[in-house]
This record gives sequence, C-alpha cells and structure tokens, in this order.
Amino acid sequence: MSVPKAAGIETEYGIMVWGANEFSPFQASQLLLNAYQRVARRPAIPMGVYYNVQTGDMAEDPAEFEGSEDGASSAVISYGLGSLMLANGARYYIDHAHPEYCTPESLAPRHVVAADKAGERIVAQCTQQVNSNGLLPDGQQIQIYKNNSDQKGNSYGCHENYLLSMDLFEDLLRRRSHIIYRYLLPYLVTRTVFSGAGKVGYENRSAPASFQLAQRADFFEMLTGVQTTYQRPLFNMRDESHSDRHTFRRLHVILGDANMAEISTYLKIGVTQLVLHMIEDGFIKTDLTLADPVGAFQQVSRDLTFQQPIQLENGGTMTALDVQDVYLEHAERYLEEHARTDEQWAVWERWGAVIDMLRAGNWPALNKTLDWAIKRHVLERYLNGQQTDWATVQNWQPVLELAIKPALVTTAEALATDMGLPWADYEKQREIYFTLRRLDLEYHDIRYEGTGAGLFYRLQNAGHVERLLTEDEIAHYMTTPPPDTRAWLRGKIVERFARQIVGADWSYVKLQQTDTTQKLIYHLEFPNPLLGTEQNMASIWDQLRTPEQLFAQFKVNDQDSDTQN
Repeated sequence: MSVPKAAGIETEYGIMVWGANEFSPFQASQLLLNAYQRVARRPAIPMGVYYNVQTGDMAEDPAEFEGSEDGASSAVISYGLGSLMLANGARYYIDHAHPEYCTPESLAPRHVVAADKAGERIVAQCTQQVNSNGLLPDGQQIQIYKNNSDQKGNSYGCHENYLLSMDLFEDLLRRRSHIIYRYLLPYLVTRTVFSGAGKVGYENRSAPASFQLAQRADFFEMLTGVQTTYQRPLFNMRDESHSDRHTFRRLHVILGDANMAEISTYLKIGVTQLVLHMIEDGFIKTDLTLADPVGAFQQVSRDLTFQQPIQLENGGTMTALDVQDVYLEHAERYLEEHARTDEQWAVWERWGAVIDMLRAGNWPALNKTLDWAIKRHVLERYLNGQQTDWATVQNWQPVLELAIKPALVTTAEALATDMGLPWADYEKQREIYFTLRRLDLEYHDIRYEGTGAGLFYRLQNAGHVERLLTEDEIAHYMTTPPPDTRAWLRGKIVERFARQIVGADWSYVKLQQTDTTQKLIYHLEFPNPLLGTEQNMASIWDQLRTPEQLFAQFKVNDQDSDTQN
C-alpha cells in the first residue's frame, strides 16, 4: 500500500524594480523578507546564518552578537541571508536572487492550493509594505510576478514535492528506472493540457510558437539529472528526503508552471498525487514510453488542437489526450478498488471533465477554469479587436524578435522581404506582438485588490474566473499550518517558542531554555512527515509551555540534547 502523498509547492517569483536603470534582485528580495514581520505580525525563525546589519558580523547563534538583547527578535538582526521558517509551517527565502515561498506539506490538495495562495498574498503584502514605506528611491517600486520566464531567455521554477516510500524512490533512481519512462514521464509531459500557465512566444532556441500551453517547456533539455537551473531534466533526481530516509523520500518535480488559477493548481497537485499512488502500488501496467520525451513536452505545449500524434517508443502514436485517458481509466479502477477519499474522487471528476471538453474541441468552456485557457481567451479577444490571428503573429515573430536589437533592424527588414511580409506593416505588427507579451506578463502580477490589481485578479474579482477557495481559507493559511502533517506541529512550535528557537528546518527544531545555572539546547526531530498533526497533538498541545515539556513529550534520548555551561 502506497504512503500518503503529502505535497508542497516551491514558487520562485519574478522580481523587477520599475523606475530603476539598474537594480540588485538580491537586495530587492531581501527587502521583501525583512518586511515580513511588519506585515504578518507573526513569528518567523531565521534559518542558517544570522546577520548583524550594524556590524556586518555573521553567526549561527544570534546570542553571539554583542549587544543583542533577545536574539532573533532584536532590531539589529536581519532575517537575512535570506531564509525564514514561518508560523504557518512555510518557508520564505531567497533563491538565486528571487524571493521564493515554499508551502508547508499537506495531504489534501485543497490545503496545498490554499497554502500556495496564502504565500502569494504574503509576498504581495510584503511588496506593498516596501513600496509604501520609502525604502526605495523616489519613482521606484518593486513588482512581483508569479510566472516562469523573463522573456530574455531566463527561466525560474515552480517546483512540486511529493512524499514517496523509500522503496519507490530507490526503484526510480537505482533499481527499476524504467518506471520513470513507462509510467511517470508520459503523465508529466501530457498533464500540460490542464496544468500549463500559457505563454506568448518561444525561448531557449526552441521552435517558433505564437502561443503555448506551458511556460517551462522550452527550457528542458535532458531526461534525468540533479540540476535545476541549467540542462534541466524532465525527471529531477534530487535526493533530499527531509525525513527518515530509510522510510520516506521526496520526489522533486521541476517541470511544472507557476499557476494563478486555483483549479489549475488543484488539478496539478491532486492528479499527480493520484498517479503517484498508482505507480507506487504497481497499478499501472500500460507501457506509455515516449520516443522523445523532451521533444514531446515541447510538442504538447505548442499543440492548440490537442490532436497531434506523439510518437511512442513501441512505434505507435497517441495524442496527449489519449495518454491522459489511459491514466484516467486506471485512476477510476484504482479509486474503486482502494476505497479512496471523497476529495480524490472530486479530483478525478474535474480531471475527466477537462479532458472530455478538450477532446470535444471545446477549450473555450475552460476559459474561467484553467490558466492557459483564461489567458488565451483574453489574448484572442485582443487579436480579434485588431482583426488579426495567431498565424499572422507567428509569421512576424522571427522578424520582430530580431528587430529588438536596433543594430539588426536592417537585417530584420531583409528577413521580412524574404518571407513575403510587407515592411509597411512592421510598426502595427510590432505593437500587436508586444501588447500580447505585455498582457501575458500582466496576467501574473500578484497584486490582488483595488485598481492596481494584476490582470488575473481583475478577471477573478469581476467574476470571470472560477474559484475553488474562499478568501477566509486563504487568510487562514497565511497564519495557520495545515492540520494533516508535521507542518502543524512545526508551525505551532515556531509560533509559541519563537524567542527560544535557535535553529529550524523542515524536519527539526532546536530550542534553548536558560535558567540561572545553565543553558539547555533541545533538538527535536520530526522524521515522519505524517506525525505531529493537529489530530495527534491538539489534546496535549496547550499543556506544552516550555521547551523542556515539549522535549519530554517527544521522549527524545538524553544524548540528543546538548547541555552548555
């Protein structure tokens, strides 16, 4: 029987400083992290190294700074070098000079969606705090986008994490790697039809495209590998369990898009959990190995008809929808035979409805539901108003991309002539193309209320996007961890013992308790992501008021604590 598929999402946000000729994305991201305490008024624990902004000193323990009265809460401590553990069970940090938010782990896909949206709101509120408090020069403001590309050839990730058994992970990496190619990659490549965020154009020397389903497809070049920022692999082999590695492992999925629409995220997480359950239980027997998985990913992303055949290794062909149908049929039988949950059935029903609509050629029925369909609907309304279409956009695209560099305008004109495109139309076509690009970017602006809201939120606030969540659910997860994993206990410890925590990560917390004679350091480990839930702990939580009581409750051996004179 497969282990429950606790899941979480890491989102690396695009960051700009409008009005600045040059800016440091790291320093801008640091401003956002520093704003968290002012925005949330909730505890947050810096991870790793502490930094004294007055002296420039660094230390692993904030008590090492001279003149620091209360450690992590001291005004002279930057929560910087860029990583915070939050009381809602999440982590908020800087990664490759981008602000990144990693949700707490949860079993329920609805909780994961709510936690992801909570993170988005936290980042948006931190941005507003920085922009409205004179922390930047006049005329400058930070702008944040939940997307995956800067349209200059750089991509940044939205990664998913799923709890696996140690046995399945060892099979994938070392013992039976054919499982990756037969059963996992065909699903991940073709799930683009419901999980893609939509994109204007193409990048990374890939084939031209006017509109794509996925933002990330152009940036993947290998089948397997450990790297995430270059030569990106479809299957990431990172082996960091953040748990008892003899029982559990973590699957790190890096090929997905950052989603704005709640339903897209819900399906991305919920369906992937289902497929992983089936793979772990050996339920899928149909060999769906793709002849060229990397090429298929780009093909699916560009196929707006959903009818192009994908070449299989066995010589046959299937469309992306055919492949999804195989998983759907397996999932229905799996849920019937394994008496799974109501939410898993709800995920299956939504998934099937999407595939049915696409097979019927009725993608516009999804223009309030899925990111790529919402975005495509908006962009095609604009194109219709300009009395043009995607084919014309794609014809002009190589010319317009070449002419971005002033020195190459003459070359672009020659290319237009060779392609039979009238140069007299250049200015009009340029305006159309870059308006499409601007609307694409504005869709991912995370400002969520008022006249300054981003395009997605203007649509949602006007009732043009189907909701999964209530605003109360999102607000709840901004301050409270999910109830169904160790994230509940970890978040509650951060909230209650913030001043006494001297270190924290996903699977441990270190606390100190000081009296007149000695300082005790308690190291609490949470190697099982499925324990420490609200159900496990709620009856005794109110009784645990000191690190010593918490430590005693966990019955950790004496050698796991460190006593300092």
